[in-house]
Amino acid sequence: MKTILASGVIFAFISIVMSALGSHALKSILSENGASANFALANQFMMYHALALILVAILYHLFPEINFNYVAYAFIIGSILFQGILYLKSFYPESKLGFLNPIGGSVLMIGWLYFLFLVIKEVKSA
Repeated sequence: MKTILASGVIFAFISIVMSALGSHALKSILSENGASANFALANQFMMYHALALILVAILYHLFPEINFNYVAYAFIIGSILFQGILYLKSFYPESKLGFLNPIGGSVLMIGWLYFLFLVIKEVKSA
């Protein structure tokens, strides 16, 4: 649970730092690369999944009988692949790692679907 919470806090920190850098120090580079929209999307998704990880850690604490580990792993791995590659491509548009974006997005979707499954399963048993 501590790792899940720490990951959420680190992702939130990264989102805030990257937002600040994107608004000021990196603004010209992002404009030059035509990557402002992708960079903003990466920041949004990073914060969404930071908050989701923090929520999962809280739920894990409140309901220790529910195994939220796979949800957290999907959010962490999916975020690294999806948002991480968006950040990378914002600065290196010629990067060959763009093929990882759909994989990362799919992992995030699987995480959300598994989260939904756990919620539905627990509501039925309550």
